[in-house]
Amino acid sequence: MQSSNKILLVQVMGWLSVLSWLPSPDAFSQARQASVKELTQASTAILVGKCDKVESFWDEKRTKIFTQVKIRAEESLKGNPGAEVVITIPGGRVGNTLYEVSDMPVFTQGEEVLVFLWRHPSGKNLVTGALQGKLTVVEDRRTGKKVLQGASLRLEDDKTLRKPSATQPSAYQKIFLEDFVKEVKGYAKE
Repeated sequence: MQSSNKILLVQVMGWLSVLSWLPSPDAFSQARQASVKELTQASTAILVGKCDKVESFWDEKRTKIFTQVKIRAEESLKGNPGAEVVITIPGGRVGNTLYEVSDMPVFTQGEEVLVFLWRHPSGKNLVTGALQGKLTVVEDRRTGKKVLQGASLRLEDDKTLRKPSATQPSAYQKIFLEDFVKEVKGYAKE
């Protein structure tokens, strides 16, 4: 019984830690989906790149697990994050211990991503909007163009970015990377 109490205590402490990292109490809550414009404006950097390394580790007190993701930047849409960016995510797996934090994105080594980032006062790069701030880039088999997958996006102009697809219902229409990049760069200039 003591083991389950310890696990519960670790989970509660983890939530408190995550809450302290968020930009503001109501900025990107679960109930509210941020628009692309809001994500862009709240971010200090936005980039497209490849995940070179994903590594989880315990904090100094061995009470929380964090994951560091190294992204090799291929294109910067906002800010100047550099050629390699390290992102810190609350949660991860070390050995047989899995420390899950809801609404946190999961990165996979080798995947191509578009990610919205903000710099925490500690100097760490965090994902803006939690799960909403990470999109996976994949190649569309039909067109050969790159499209985005991930959290559903609230777009300011659905007609501009969502392209009809004969094989997908309208809720799952494709968003081409090149169109999305143009929109984000436009918001970044505002």
